[in-house]
Amino acid sequence: FVDALALGLLAQAGDDPLALSDMLVLLPTRRACRSLREAFLRQADGKAMLLPRMQPVGDVDEEELVLTAPGSAAGALAELTDLPPAISETERLLLLTGLVKAQRNQQAKSDPALDPIGPDQALLLARELGRLLDQVQTEGLSLDRLDGQVPELYADHWGVTLDFLNIIRTAWPAHLAESGLMDPAERRNRLLLSQAELWRESPPTHPVIAAGSTGSIPATAHLIATVANLPQGMVVLPGLDRVLAQEDWGAVVEDATHPQHGMAVLLQKLEVTRADVLDWPDAGTGPDRTARRLCARRQRRSAGVAWRSPAGWMNRPSRMCNGWLPHRNRQRRKWPRNACGRFWKPPARPQPW
Repeated sequence: FVDALALGLLAQAGDDPLALSDMLVLLPTRRACRSLREAFLRQADGKAMLLPRMQPVGDVDEEELVLTAPGSAAGALAELTDLPPAISETERLLLLTGLVKAQRNQQAKSDPALDPIGPDQALLLARELGRLLDQVQTEGLSLDRLDGQVPELYADHWGVTLDFLNIIRTAWPAHLAESGLMDPAERRNRLLLSQAELWRESPPTHPVIAAGSTGSIPATAHLIATVANLPQGMVVLPGLDRVLAQEDWGAVVEDATHPQHGMAVLLQKLEVTRADVLDWPDAGTGPDRTARRLCARRQRRSAGVAWRSPAGWMNRPSRMCNGWLPHRNRQRRKWPRNACGRFWKPPARPQPW
């Protein structure tokens, strides 16, 4: 992907040696930035060139936001980006461990059936609480409505779980407010929304390319949608299947485990269809690439429609139920079944060597 991306960006730059350095390329991770940098070096064949500015899509420079904001939005952005520093993962884990241990020991004093927990058990529970907190904040959700999710007719252990989650609902936000810190996921979301607001108010004069990201994080998807609407913005989707049947694509949208699900949801957010997406200039259309794409497209079919094979007979349930297996000389051979009802195939003959 990075080699094709580098070739396409070089083709857009043309003969202007400074055109490439004016571009801003947003990539999913720092590792992707290093890979793209190495891809440019491979394409340059040892020649010196000015590379574009590459940064992960989640890294936002808050000082740049305030300095480059227009007059109408400078005050709002300055207030929005004047955020508390993010708490470190180690500090948060240790503080949550103390809160978990204190809550359980307090419950053990009032209820003789409960035993106090040690630091090791509290550490494991605190780690899971941190993961849940990151997931909730990444999805832009809130824990405020948990009270209505556990009616009184439920078993008592549901209420115990709800009391345990009060650590990150009440005790943890109070501790962050007192210490002047902020969760990393929440801070990242605020900065991404600030960047999107800035670009809407004052579109950049240089090209901005968001490549390789499917917008799995809602704040990232919002920023990608903003990039797509910029005058010089461009979104490069990694391996979008544009020829899959429409009924199969509908199953992809509903299947959260499908590899194309993230791009399907992103296209819905962008309010575009697959037919509106153009091919990348250097994606390659040779016979080898066409065969690989056909194989990959068949592998990516959703489980609900995977039995419909283009060949017409492969993966058909009736063949497997009847015990028919294809032979390499295209003759039908029916293998007998063993006592367990499974197919039995005679062992291969030993080779003379």
